[in-house]
Amino acid sequence: MRHIRRITLLAAGALLLASCASVPRDAGANDVEQAVNQRGGPAVEWRTQPLTVDDERIAGMLQDELTADEAVAIAMVNNPRLQVTLAELGIARADLIEASTITNPVFEFEIRFPGEPYRPYELRLAQSLIELIQLPRRRAVGRAAFDAAQMRVSSEVLRFASDVRSAYFDVIATTQHVALSRTITASAQTAADVAIRQHRAENITDLDLENEQALYEQAKLDLARAEQHMLVGRESLMRAMGLRNETAEWRVPATFPNLPESELDQQNLERLAAEQRLDIAIARRELEVSQRQVPLTRLAVLEETVLDVHFEREPSGEHTKGPGIELPLPIFNTGRAARTRAEAQFLRAWHTLNALEAESSSRLRAARSTLWEARARAEYYRDVVVPRRTRIVELTKLEHNAMLVGIFQLLQARQNEMQALRDYIEAQREYWGARTDLDLAVQGVATDTSFTPATDQVSARSNGARGGH
Repeated sequence: MRHIRRITLLAAGALLLASCASVPRDAGANDVEQAVNQRGGPAVEWRTQPLTVDDERIAGMLQDELTADEAVAIAMVNNPRLQVTLAELGIARADLIEASTITNPVFEFEIRFPGEPYRPYELRLAQSLIELIQLPRRRAVGRAAFDAAQMRVSSEVLRFASDVRSAYFDVIATTQHVALSRTITASAQTAADVAIRQHRAENITDLDLENEQALYEQAKLDLARAEQHMLVGRESLMRAMGLRNETAEWRVPATFPNLPESELDQQNLERLAAEQRLDIAIARRELEVSQRQVPLTRLAVLEETVLDVHFEREPSGEHTKGPGIELPLPIFNTGRAARTRAEAQFLRAWHTLNALEAESSSRLRAARSTLWEARARAEYYRDVVVPRRTRIVELTKLEHNAMLVGIFQLLQARQNEMQALRDYIEAQREYWGARTDLDLAVQGVATDTSFTPATDQVSARSNGARGGH
């Protein structure tokens, strides 16, 4: 009996040591923070409750004109949907723990009736053998999947920050559009009033009057639409920042930030992309997962193999003990499906990585070209189109004062200037949007950030040690 007890203790100790694995206690949160910071992203903060506008940090940033960095900072500590993304780390950690743990051994006790002169019984301790053998490999698969999950969270954080910036610049654009639309509406109203007076004096035709009034009505419609767009944009930014008090006072600058003095060239962008691309890093981890998966499937058909040790007392009082094994016979299921699936997943991961590496330079060049075109257009509006329209207004004023042109020509020149300013606003919005897209291309923020649990990428576990002999 002591011999059996010793064997049982040794087996339990071996199983306990085999199931131990190094799993980050913070679920990899520190690694995510470092990955985001290395790519110029904002600070990440894990919270269980959202902050309010009365919080000192938020109140201080909302007091003055809100900057893009401040909007992102508020969203990082206050947006509940971002906290949902960060919570995925805890799930990924649980998946890693599960992938690094074997199933519990099965203890079986059996007693038989009747028994003479002794009542027979049997003790049995069983454990899956293949699962124990495969544990180091499954642990390596789980670790690679956990690393991929961390990178996906980092990618989602960077994507979220870029979305906040886009919403911020949309608010600036819609605010400027409202201001311009109000000016255009006032100008159209003035033109309509003048047209009414001149029509009464029979200086213009009915058609001229109807044209001016139609322009005024259209200007009012455009103003209402611009105000609605501004309202929707502000609500979008408020949701991104997690502000729940709709009466909270906050404002954005009246104009876009100045364009940066220079842009990175293609060589520097390629260098940064090589260091920072998360999509390629994720693809490499997924390739590692699928590559490690293939050897696991070679023994898939034997997953139900069970090794046990038993102690039995016969009715005569004699004791028997010894090892046992349950071995499935691969007659119907030869494990071909598991092997085929693992090989196909490996090929898919390999081709995905090759595609990303082949497409990365092209996507980077396209994003850089879009940025440069948007910058050139914004600068052209700023340096050529808008100043020229302003000059035309000034010259028209001089001719109007000299009674060479009428009031309608002056108002039309003013409306043309407003339209040029409206186009300039859109050019600036497109530039900052293109700059955000370029940052995402450099960082390699994946288009698909869905999470794949480690346990889904590990071969199916055995059903555990089964009782019976």
